[in-house]
Amino acid sequence: MPELPEVETVVRELREEICGDIISSVEIFRSNPIVQGDLDTFQEQLCGRKFMDVKRRAKYLIFDLEPKRYLVAHLRMTGKFIVSEPLLEPTKHNRVWFNLESGRQMIFDDIRCFGTLEVYDDLADSKSLQKLGIEPLSKAMTLGYFIKNLGSSKREIKSVMLDQKIIAGLGNIYVSEILFRSRINPQRSTGSINKKEWSLIIKYTKYILQEAIKNNGTTISDFRRVDDKTGAFQQFLQVYDKKGMPCTECGTPIQRIVQQQRSTFFCPECQR
Repeated sequence: MPELPEVETVVRELREEICGDIISSVEIFRSNPIVQGDLDTFQEQLCGRKFMDVKRRAKYLIFDLEPKRYLVAHLRMTGKFIVSEPLLEPTKHNRVWFNLESGRQMIFDDIRCFGTLEVYDDLADSKSLQKLGIEPLSKAMTLGYFIKNLGSSKREIKSVMLDQKIIAGLGNIYVSEILFRSRINPQRSTGSINKKEWSLIIKYTKYILQEAIKNNGTTISDFRRVDDKTGAFQQFLQVYDKKGMPCTECGTPIQRIVQQQRSTFFCPECQR
């Protein structure tokens, strides 16, 4: 699933491509479960509205429209947006076409159909957005936040960092990399993390996410940018998907374990 850097990459590229353009019509080729709510209402709510901005909240894309309205999208596993010249007919995995007054199309394409598209008059009406925790690149990401909220938690640190109600936007790839750089075992109880270690987590969270954004995200299998190119940060991964390969720091083979039905990669020597 695309994580914060991948979604941020898509947001920045869409902002360049569509801001100022107007939705002339919406064509839906596969609604269930992508389009949330009544299909006719979904189309009516969007037609004639101008894209004013594209933003990100956690792993959600938020399209600011004028007159005021919001299109909220989540890519899930295989969703992607493509901006192109108009197609004569939809390709196999095209799910929704947003036809633009400029003559181009913004296409929502999704192989597995797990992505979602929703329309709101007020973002406060989105229950999903209201449940999200702090943004890891924001000023709210502080030592005090973690000490106050997680100082006595018995949960494993990996599961806590994946909890979108605590830190919004992180996933398997970046949490594995952050914990490796911080030299913290992913199975440690959160309450055992001391202030120095929390400071390292904060430091490397911000550093790794910023580096990943600079490299247009990570492509392991499905993630594609708006121009259908891949990200490049996979070239800099040190533990994720490296099972059996020597640790870049000590040479010990990287191990893979399963936590909450998700793969975790770490160095058993560096992250004792």
